[in-house]
Amino acid sequence: MAGFNIDTFKSNIGLNGFIQSNKYDVNISFDKGGQSPFTLNIGTQGNGTNIPTSFSDITKDLSYRCTNAVLPGVAIRTVDSNRYGLGIIEKMPYTGNFTDISLTFMCDRFGITYNFWYAWINYIFAVTGHDNSTQQPVAGANRAYYTTEYKDNYAATITINVYDNAGNTALTYSLYRAFPISINDTSVSWGDNNDLLKLTTTLSFREWSFEGTTLDGALTYWFNN
Repeated sequence: MAGFNIDTFKSNIGLNGFIQSNKYDVNISFDKGGQSPFTLNIGTQGNGTNIPTSFSDITKDLSYRCTNAVLPGVAIRTVDSNRYGLGIIEKMPYTGNFTDISLTFMCDRFGITYNFWYAWINYIFAVTGHDNSTQQPVAGANRAYYTTEYKDNYAATITINVYDNAGNTALTYSLYRAFPISINDTSVSWGDNNDLLKLTTTLSFREWSFEGTTLDGALTYWFNN
């Protein structure tokens, strides 16, 4: 076997390069007509200058504020199989499942980031009720608190684009029928003078697709031959 050659290694890396993990964006598009089904209580805050008020402006602002994202994964579930009734156990796949992802956002000074995610998850299941016997309608929906909305009405498509150093799209992940399943609790402290308030949400989805590689045809040929 030939030994390691540093020049060959450098030539290969220089030819194919790297993808860095800090060049990406996250885009949210609601499946129902491209518009969000829930309402936001934004109001008039500050001097009212450049405050995103439409959902297209808000989701665009969120794409710039996502400080951490997780690319979706897939896991194959297996069952132990013993070919001869004894001896070595072989794992045999029988189904698969997708792993949930998390997104972390820097919060804006108007609280729209928090408003957006809490309004979305509250629209799915109305958790912010009142401590009395009166059940008022959920904002943006004609139903009572502590009830669940139909998935067709709240699902979204989330697209995560990863870029190379030249700004070209290298990887594209599309998450279909996605929705938040949790929002992490957030710590605030008088001692954190220079820290930013961030919100982390976990999302589930029905399935995802991967695009962006020019090797799809070659890989398909390799696996089939």
